[in-house]
Amino acid sequence: MQMQMVAGGWLVYTMSNSAFSLGLVTSGWAFPILALSLYGGAVADRVRKRNLLLITQICSVLITLVITVLITTKLIALWHLFASSVVFGTIFSFAMPARQAFVVELVGKDDLLNAIALSSIAMNICRIGSPALAGVLLKYIGIPGVYWLILASYTVVALTTLMIPADAGGTMAAKPDVPVIQDVFVGLRYVGRSKIILALLVLAFVPILVAMPYQMLMPVFARTVYRAGETGLGLLMSAVGLGALCGSTFLASFARVERKGLMMLVAGFTFGLFLIFLGLAPSLSPAAVMLLFVGAGSSMFITLINTMLMSHTPDELIGRVMSIFMMTWGLTPLGTLPAGALAEALGAPMTVMIGGGVFCVFLLGVLVVYPDVRKLS
Repeated sequence: MQMQMVAGGWLVYTMSNSAFSLGLVTSGWAFPILALSLYGGAVADRVRKRNLLLITQICSVLITLVITVLITTKLIALWHLFASSVVFGTIFSFAMPARQAFVVELVGKDDLLNAIALSSIAMNICRIGSPALAGVLLKYIGIPGVYWLILASYTVVALTTLMIPADAGGTMAAKPDVPVIQDVFVGLRYVGRSKIILALLVLAFVPILVAMPYQMLMPVFARTVYRAGETGLGLLMSAVGLGALCGSTFLASFARVERKGLMMLVAGFTFGLFLIFLGLAPSLSPAAVMLLFVGAGSSMFITLINTMLMSHTPDELIGRVMSIFMMTWGLTPLGTLPAGALAEALGAPMTVMIGGGVFCVFLLGVLVVYPDVRKLS
């Protein structure tokens, strides 16, 4: 996935030379997430999560194969990349609620923060090495070669999922004699009644709108702002991954964290402030240093929200609540499309500075309106 973000972003930007087109393709996966995530969460609460994950992994292999062949045969067009992004969004809508709920089944709520942090560590190790490797490989074997490696990676993941016992994490919940849509509304009513869950979901949504679009602009920083090419893009993305790894390792080192809300706010302010500093960075090396702190802050912020959502939700509703959490990511176009247009008008550095500043102001507003958020555990 990390190599695909780098190679795909580079492919789109070199084909179009447009930050707006980059934002459009990057956002394609968001539309099915908005439409299908709630349904995916209800399905995850009904079936064996391991089997659902296996099906989604096989689908990822198939769509990646199609795109790789199109790139290799030079038949690829921007609409192909947009369509594949939509398909990946559909897969994501079913895979991620199941994946999140599966973690609770496997480890229980007492060790949830450590489990999520360890999972984040594994992901962030890939975020360090994969973008740098992709940047180098783009230069030496080209975009088609990188995509064949991505296809091989997805295949390995599907085969690895087969190694998980079919009954891992407990028994499958009995299918209720009610339509799936009714289960969806049960989840929505629960969220509407729970002040804590609703507040956490709002906290998860706002950075996606204003701060997270910085990731989409990394090819612009590498190629246009710093003129560092593919290897510069790999360095910037790896810096984000290294920072995220440090943040995840820090959280995993705690046996218990009593004031998760306070730690979440500190992480959020770190994220926003260093986005502002990123916009001020004069060259590639200082930008990479700023991205270390951006990665650490954003990783800790999301991990803590994720943990608090699952720890405050009944087991039988976790799939549906996490589907709403994932659905907030489906609102990415509300951030990436304006960010792409703003970057073309004002430049990428100013765009990320505005996003970081708005996010910091939002967190200050949360402290004023809902001061008890810092006491959440």
